[in-house]
Amino acid sequence: MTPNIDSNGTGGLDPVARLLAIEDIRRLRAQYWRFVDTKQWPAFGRLFAPDAHFLDHATGFECDGSGEIESKIATVLQPAMSVHHGHHAEIDFDDESHARGIWAMYDYLRFPAGEVTPENPYAGASVHGYGHYVDQYIRLDGRWLFQTVDLYRLYIEALTPASTPYPALFQVPEGATV
Repeated sequence: MTPNIDSNGTGGLDPVARLLAIEDIRRLRAQYWRFVDTKQWPAFGRLFAPDAHFLDHATGFECDGSGEIESKIATVLQPAMSVHHGHHAEIDFDDESHARGIWAMYDYLRFPAGEVTPENPYAGASVHGYGHYVDQYIRLDGRWLFQTVDLYRLYIEALTPASTPYPALFQVPEGATV
């Protein structure tokens, strides 16, 4: 489908319908972050169109379809503590059923210790991420849903805890006074 994009991103919607749709899309994006941070995976999965696509460009983490998006993201983030913040939405409409959005974002993720795997890519690390979500939305059965989610990160800072054992000469002998 070739979108009918007008020059000002209104998609031909009247101003009130456009504002109501913007509010619905803002709520959709807010629920995305809240459901991830509170680990509400079935509700999270229902935010996506059946044929939705998700791609984190920094890691190459990719999913297709609402079910796979739900399960793969749950697998990675269930054991992690996460906090997501989104700001400064830019939302434009192609028509009454298709829209695009760009959101500035920050996230803090704290992953459990363990071996680095595709399911635990930042094992033991605390990650601060800064960037943008670039979304496409579709209106199905009267509800706005994510059609595509592209996550672009301007900067990622991953801090991995580390320690080293102290040599025996640092130990105070049992019974010694200091």
